[in-house]
Amino acid sequence: MMTKKKTNKQINKGGRPGVFNTPEKVEQLRQFMRLKPTLVDTANFFQCGTTTIEQAIKKHYQSSFREFRAQNMVQTRYALIRKAIQMGNSGNVPMLIFSLKNLCGWADQPFPEDDESIDGIEWEYGENK
Repeated sequence: MMTKKKTNKQINKGGRPGVFNTPEKVEQLRQFMRLKPTLVDTANFFQCGTTTIEQAIKKHYQSSFREFRAQNMVQTRYALIRKAIQMGNSGNVPMLIFSLKNLCGWADQPFPEDDESIDGIEWEYGENK
């Protein structure tokens, strides 16, 4: 009696079907990372285990969860920066002050305390200078 050898399509691999088995789901995972979720939150959102998330990221992006999230957060950070600048330019004074301090390094003190030069500029103040 001769038995037929089963092909890959015929072999039952068992287990649940893959969560990230379509390009749409993989893209959804990438977009979700823009929200800076935790690994547990991501697993809960996609209704799978944390290991499934880590394995999917490693398989599709050759990266760890933390690296993958950081890479995808870039777009979120720049969108927020653009919005802050837009709000400051439109006359929102608190946002303008916040943006100058956080994006441009401005501070409430007009002169440096320890060093009398900033970026090669010598500050002259006092009576003898």
